[in-house]
Amino acid sequence: MHASLDDLPDEILHLILHHSEPAQCLALERTCRRFRGITNEPLLWRHYCQSRFQYWDEKHNIEEKLRAPPSTVGWKELYAERYFTDWITTKGLDDILSSQSGRINKAQIIIDHGYDVKDTLLRHARASTDLDDYLARRYYSKAMLGCLQRNIAIPLWANLRENGKNATLERALGSFDLFVPQCGIASFEDIRDMLDTIAENISQQVPDIRSLTPRQRTVSIASYLLTHNYTGIRAGREYHNLEHNFLGLALRDQGHNSLPLISATIYCAIAQRFGLNAQPCGFPFHVLVIILPAVGFDLDGREILDGNPGSPMYMDPWRSDIEVPVADLQRQLNMYGAQMVSQSQFLGKTSMSDIVWRCGKNILNSLQDIPEEPNVLDSESARYAGLWSLMLTTPDSRFNEVRRRLPWFMELFFKEFPWDISLVEQYVISRLRDSTEVDHVSEGLRVMRTVDEMAKTVHPRGPEHQNVKYRVGQVFIHRRYDYQAIITGWDAECDAGEEWVRRMGIDQLQAGRKQSFYHALVEDRSIRYVAEENLQIITPTMSDLSSRLLAIAGKHFKRWDEDERKFLMTVLLSMSAVAGRSQTMSYDLYAPGGRFEFAKCIPPCFLRRRRRTGATLRRSPSTMSTSMFSRDCGKPGMHLCRMMSSQPALCLS
Repeated sequence: MHASLDDLPDEILHLILHHSEPAQCLALERTCRRFRGITNEPLLWRHYCQSRFQYWDEKHNIEEKLRAPPSTVGWKELYAERYFTDWITTKGLDDILSSQSGRINKAQIIIDHGYDVKDTLLRHARASTDLDDYLARRYYSKAMLGCLQRNIAIPLWANLRENGKNATLERALGSFDLFVPQCGIASFEDIRDMLDTIAENISQQVPDIRSLTPRQRTVSIASYLLTHNYTGIRAGREYHNLEHNFLGLALRDQGHNSLPLISATIYCAIAQRFGLNAQPCGFPFHVLVIILPAVGFDLDGREILDGNPGSPMYMDPWRSDIEVPVADLQRQLNMYGAQMVSQSQFLGKTSMSDIVWRCGKNILNSLQDIPEEPNVLDSESARYAGLWSLMLTTPDSRFNEVRRRLPWFMELFFKEFPWDISLVEQYVISRLRDSTEVDHVSEGLRVMRTVDEMAKTVHPRGPEHQNVKYRVGQVFIHRRYDYQAIITGWDAECDAGEEWVRRMGIDQLQAGRKQSFYHALVEDRSIRYVAEENLQIITPTMSDLSSRLLAIAGKHFKRWDEDERKFLMTVLLSMSAVAGRSQTMSYDLYAPGGRFEFAKCIPPCFLRRRRRTGATLRRSPSTMSTSMFSRDCGKPGMHLCRMMSSQPALCLS
């Protein structure tokens, strides 16, 4: 007698399906009526949802669904929805990699699915080297993951200026971590869980903490945080180190180093978990914590009968675990020359919007003092976070600060984060709505979308370019400055304008301007225009390549060829070419006389100039911001800050 699945009890079948793929479960369902019940069991499909998908968009209320009885939730339908989202995301990514045209809209379709796409993007971000396009797939998956994170942080900051509803201090400052991949924060829940763990540890160490008076609780929490190094900066650390500005990183890192603002935020978040009304206090040049008593009581737990509010207390968790006397603070304010009206402001609680603004300022200040050696964090992402926070939280009374930073913001957006165009359209345009800059920014974004939709064509090198010695995808070391870079395009001879040539001293080079010049992607993410005589071609193995160079190579190349020892380009230009062409609208946005105008950066028509880079635009802008270029003989990081009308457009293979 032969045994069959039909002979097995439902419990055994359920266990088998529990360890099978959902597709196998669906196949079994179609075989006969006997299996329809077991293959549609809500518990089984809940397991599939939990085991196959880690990240869920908030629209699903997944935690509430998990607490509900399985039979009350359509788990199979929910799995089908997530499976379809996975398919849409993969198809969209494939379309982005296979064709350059319309990439902005394709990316937006993916992002519009919210946090449901994160599992899929993470899978592609770990693409196997067996895939033909693994470098490009990894790069663009990570780029969209970054955009997805920013789509969570930026609306939260924008809402702070309106009413800050549903925002918490830990979310407001945790948003900075979402901009920087190296912080290792995937969601606000990561920060919440770390803070919950600290609170649980305090409860275990001080079992009766909730029965203590508010004043005693305040000191106990400060003592625990200081003893376990959750606040302050360890001896020997540079105060303005960039890492000290990020809440999630401070919680996750073993050293827990942080600036006073972050230390105060950690303290407030923990204190609030123990029923204390702890808020940041924006004292000049420092951030304290003010603890407000409950209505009708003082901080010693005594009832107040005269109806007057109880006196607050102040803590400086960054420095100590003892209460700061208000008289000491008033004495310092007197030394600063603060009037009585100002003193009440400085000694009161600070709004979340102001705290985010201060954190953004701290980040930009840290980047000004950044050391020459590579930082632990991506400085461009950190700068972008700082600029976004200031764009959205700067008070209207300081709107000129927004205008002053706008060129820097737009340059960084065009150069590194073009996927965020919808965010810029929604939040930056509304911030500028009453300013003279809004029309020019809107026009620049419109042109960016238009260029993204333009068809591209390939122009192979011909016999007339025999003097061009090197090819796209080869790796070189600069003979003078020793940086590593990849060739992404070339000109048969220097195609820059006279002013640029004169400023860079090109005619003083051995072969002058008549030699071939190469567009190159440098490991610091900059684009440089390098004379052929300064290139020293190398043929490394993949393990010899700089990790920083490999991380960004997918911007233009699909994979590394170990046999040819070069990067293989994609069929068409990368997304960065859109950013490159949009660089005509970046950085030097103010014309002489101070009038903000994109008009001089965007010609009314595009010249039909061929660029011999393996793939070019049919129409290229005749202008190009040289903020992306360093002098051919210049050291890394020395970027020009003027647009040269005759500078060649950046066209990449």
